[in-house]
Amino acid sequence: MRLLRIITFGLLLGVGGCGYYLVGTGGVGVPAHLKTLFVAPLVNQTGRPELDQRLSEELSQEWLRRGRFRLVGSAEEADAVLSGTLVGVHVTPVQFDPEGRATQYQLLVVADMKLVDRTGEQPKELWHEPRLSRTVTYEVDASAADYFDRELEAIERLSREFARSVVVAVLEGF
Repeated sequence: MRLLRIITFGLLLGVGGCGYYLVGTGGVGVPAHLKTLFVAPLVNQTGRPELDQRLSEELSQEWLRRGRFRLVGSAEEADAVLSGTLVGVHVTPVQFDPEGRATQYQLLVVADMKLVDRTGEQPKELWHEPRLSRTVTYEVDASAADYFDRELEAIERLSREFARSVVVAVLEGF
């Protein structure tokens, strides 16, 4: 019986030290001393105009919704800077009608994103995701005139999902 207790205690100690944690309670996360954030305009290397502006705007809005930081207008005023580069945008037809016309498209955005702490003597990278990607699918009627409207709606949806994923990744430290 004593041997069984010793084995059980040893197993509990081993499991307790495995490094598991609940989401939101562990990981890197954002240090508490960071109070202000500058969301730098995304650099657009895709040749797709205005997408960087839409994503940058949505990133700022998502941080405002979360209330974790006070947003500031320049990197010099900020404790932390969120920056990124759009490195890929792809629109791919994924479904077709019997005549071979595309009826559904997939929109993929890939970005290199990072968060830097500026409070020390040297900037310190807190989070970096070099291939952050988000995808949305949208349907179109091949004979309709609202093709571009559907794509704009997809860009709006993708921007919200992209911003949400960046903020969650930074806050949770993944």
